[in-house]
Amino acid sequence: MVTEARQKSGSLITANLALQANRNVYALPGQVNHSLSAGCNQLILAGATPLLNQQLLLDELHYFD
Repeated sequence: MVTEARQKSGSLITANLALQANRNVYALPGQVNHSLSAGCNQLILAGATPLLNQQLLLDELHYFD
């Protein structure tokens, strides 16, 4: 799960490797003009699951199963 990342952050390297390995990657979308949201928005375009609310995160993690 990536909550904030610049476009060239180390978090993106790790998250992109996880996407390439078909692992679950989650990203918190943000404002398109905010530098710390650029990485998360890029991850979502690359296939990460956007975390739009708390319930989605709990469902994805099977928290209540």
